[in-house]
Amino acid sequence: MLLGVQYYRPPSPDPALWEQDIADIAQAGFGTVQLWLIWGWVEATPGEFEWGDYDRILDLAHARGLRVVISTIAEMQPAWLLRRYPDAAMVDHLGRVTPSTTRVEAQAGVTPGGSIDDPRVLGHMRDFLDAAARHFASHPALVAWDCWNENRWAMEGDGYLDYSPASIRAFHSWLVSRYGDLDGVARAWRRRFATWDDVQPGRKPGLPYTDLVAFQRFLTERAAEHLRFRRDTIRAADPSHPISAHCGEPSVNSAGSLFEQPLSRGNDFALAAELDGYGCSSFPHLQGMSMLDLGLRIEATRSAAGDRPFWLAELQGGGGRLGHHVLPAVRADEQQRWLWNGMGRGAKGTIVWQWRDEVLGRESGGFGFAGDDGHASARAEAMARTAGILAEHGDFLDAYRPEPAQVGVLFLPDTYYLEWAQDGTFGLQTRESMLGWMRVFEELQLPYEVLDPDHLSRLSDLKLLVLPWPLSVPPAALSAVAAWVERGGLLLTEADLAAFDEEAFYHPPGSRGASTLGLRSLGRRELPASGTLSLELDGAKFQLPAASWLEHYDPADARVLGTDDGHPIAVERALGAGSVISIGSFPGLAHSLTPSSDVPDFSSHLVSRAGVTISARVRGTDGATVQWRRGTSDDWSVLFLIGAPYSEHFVDVPNLGEVAEIEELTDGRAIVARQRLVVGLSAWGVAVVRWR
Repeated sequence: MLLGVQYYRPPSPDPALWEQDIADIAQAGFGTVQLWLIWGWVEATPGEFEWGDYDRILDLAHARGLRVVISTIAEMQPAWLLRRYPDAAMVDHLGRVTPSTTRVEAQAGVTPGGSIDDPRVLGHMRDFLDAAARHFASHPALVAWDCWNENRWAMEGDGYLDYSPASIRAFHSWLVSRYGDLDGVARAWRRRFATWDDVQPGRKPGLPYTDLVAFQRFLTERAAEHLRFRRDTIRAADPSHPISAHCGEPSVNSAGSLFEQPLSRGNDFALAAELDGYGCSSFPHLQGMSMLDLGLRIEATRSAAGDRPFWLAELQGGGGRLGHHVLPAVRADEQQRWLWNGMGRGAKGTIVWQWRDEVLGRESGGFGFAGDDGHASARAEAMARTAGILAEHGDFLDAYRPEPAQVGVLFLPDTYYLEWAQDGTFGLQTRESMLGWMRVFEELQLPYEVLDPDHLSRLSDLKLLVLPWPLSVPPAALSAVAAWVERGGLLLTEADLAAFDEEAFYHPPGSRGASTLGLRSLGRRELPASGTLSLELDGAKFQLPAASWLEHYDPADARVLGTDDGHPIAVERALGAGSVISIGSFPGLAHSLTPSSDVPDFSSHLVSRAGVTISARVRGTDGATVQWRRGTSDDWSVLFLIGAPYSEHFVDVPNLGEVAEIEELTDGRAIVARQRLVVGLSAWGVAVVRWR
C-alpha cells in the first residue's frame, strides 16, 4: 500500500528546505515522495543532463527510509528544441503556429512545444527518457515511474491542436491503417479526393461530423501510441521498476474543454492496458466534488485499470487557490474519508498533492498538505495514524479485493466524439447521461463496472447492463452485448440506439444497428408536455423524467411498457434467455441534471429483476451520504464504510452466518447484533470491518 506525497516541482521548494522537509514527510507517516522530472529543467542545454538536485533528494529520501516515484514530465520541453526545429511547432485549428511558453503552474521548460508526431521531437524526447531511466534505475530509493502526468500534451494552446504538418501526416497514416488507401477513405467518408492534400482533419464543431469524429478518434488512439513510446523507452533502460501513468480526469468525464477535444488525452481503458498500473487526479475542493462525485471518478479509474493496480494519483493535500480566489480548506477527517474510500474501492496507493503550498502562478499559496490553511497539524496527525494502520495491516490490505460488480454501464467514446462535432464544449448530454447512471448505482449502494467497447471481458460477470446516450455503438460491441443478452442478461438502453454509424452518418430508423437487438425505431418526437414517461413493468408503475427528445418504437414482437399519445415509447423484447428494455428518452441525463427518486426506484426494480445479489445494505441512507464497499482478503470478509464522523449504522449482510471473529481496524467499532452488523464510524467518518 503506497502512501506518498508530491514534493519537488522545480524550482520549488527551495533547496534550503529539503532536508527538514524530508524528515517531516517521514514523521507525518508518508512512505513515498514523488518528484517531477521536467525535461526542460534537466536538459536546458542540448545534450547536457543536470540531475544533481534530484540525486540529492533521492539520497535524502533513502536516508529517511522513503521510497521515490519519478514522474517524467517530457511534455514540458526545453526551449532550444523549437529554436532548432521551428517547423516542428504545433499548429491550431485555424492554421496558426502556437507559441510555446512556460506553463500556468510551472516555469521550467515550455509547452505545448514541438509536435509529438514529429520524429525529431520524439528523438530528443527519447534521449531524455532513456538517460533518465539509466541514471535513476539503480538508485535504492526508486520504487516506480509515472511515465505521463495527466496524459498532457497540448497545454497552453490558444486553439484546438494539433494541425501541424507532422500531425496531418500522422493522421493520413492512421487513415491508411484504418481504410487501406485514399479510395478507401473516400468510400468511407462518401467523398471524392484527388490527392491526400484533399483529406483534412475536422477543425471546429458545427461542421460535417465525419472528419471531425475521425480526427478525434485519431487523437485518442495517438495518445495510446505515445504512451507506449514513453513506456518502451523507460522499460528498455530500466526493466525492473513498475511503470504507471495517470489521467487528469477519467475518460467518462472527458467531454472536451477549452481547446481540448474529447478524449484527446486518450481512453483510460486503452492506456491502462499498456501499463503496470493506472491512476487519476482528484481535487475535491478545487472541483466542487461531493463524496459521491469522487466515488464516480474512482470507480471509472478502477474499471479502466482492470486487473492492474490503480491508485489515487493526485489527491488534494490542502486548501486550494485559483489566482486570488481562496477555496475551502482541507480538513483532516474529510481527507481521510477520500483516501479510505479509495482503498475500499480497491486503490493500492495514494499520492497527496503536495507537501508545501505552491509558490508559482495561480496555484500560489495553495494545495500544501503542510500548508497554511489552518489544518496542517491535524492532517499530519491523521496521516500518521493511517500510516500506522497500513504498517500493521499492510499485507491484509494489499490482499483485499472488492467484490465483483454484477451491474455495468457501457462507456461509448464515439458518442462523445459525435456530440462534440455538433456542439463543442457546450455539448454535455453524453457525459451527463453516463454520469447520471453511474450516480444512480452509487445512490443505490451498488458496486458497478464501467465497460468500454474494446474491453468487454467483464461483461460475462454482469446481470444488468445500461447503455446511456447510445447514439453510436461499434457493431462488434453491439454484437457482443446481444450475445450476452441471449445468454440471460438484462439490457436497458436509452433512445436512438445506434442511430449513427462509426463514420458519423445518420441512419434512418428502419436501417439501424438496433435491429441486432430486435428493436425498430419509428423516429424522434418532441418531449411530452409533462416532461415525464409513464411506464409499467412487472405490474409496477414508474414516472420517469425525460430529456432531450422522445423516440417511438415499433411494437411488433415486443411488450409495450409505456405510450405517448397512443404510440409506444418504452418496450421490452425477449432475446434468447434474456431481454432488452428500451426507453425512448434519456432518464440518466434527466437524473444527472435534476436528481429525483424516480430513476433510482426504477433501477432498483431492474436490479431485483436481473437477480443481482445485494451483499450489504446500510439502513436508512443512500450512497450520497454513506458509501460502502465490500470484499475479501484471504479468508476474511471486509466492509469499508464511509460517512459522518462518529455516526452509527446498521448494515444488513445477507447470509451473514455465524461470526466467530470481528474487528474494526481504524478507531471505529463493530459488533454483530441480530444477524446484522452495527458499525460506529471513527472521528474521520471511516470504518474498516473484517470478520470470519
